[in-house]
Amino acid sequence: MTDETSGRRQRTVMASDAEWERIVRAAHASGMEISRFVVMRALMTEPVAEEVTRRAIRETLVLSRLEERRLREAGAGAVWDETCDAVDRWIENEGTLSRLTDPGAANRWKA
Repeated sequence: MTDETSGRRQRTVMASDAEWERIVRAAHASGMEISRFVVMRALMTEPVAEEVTRRAIRETLVLSRLEERRLREAGAGAVWDETCDAVDRWIENEGTLSRLTDPGAANRWKA
């Protein structure tokens, strides 16, 4: 066989019960078998540097607070509240925030 499944063998992974449960939930949420999910995640390119993530979150929060202030001062606070509720419902339907790294998450955005 010449595909990437040739030479596949069973391996062992050490994880706490809590860690394994998170892995199982994430694999099921992705629609993948657990072993394929673990391999895929382990072979992903390096994550974004922590400082870049921190700055992106900071900037998002700053812009969010500014927009909320702008809408409330314009008398459109209800629009802000409705939008936040829609986003909360979407996140809740996604199950876990970790799934937001799934490339398909943006395609499921319906709020």
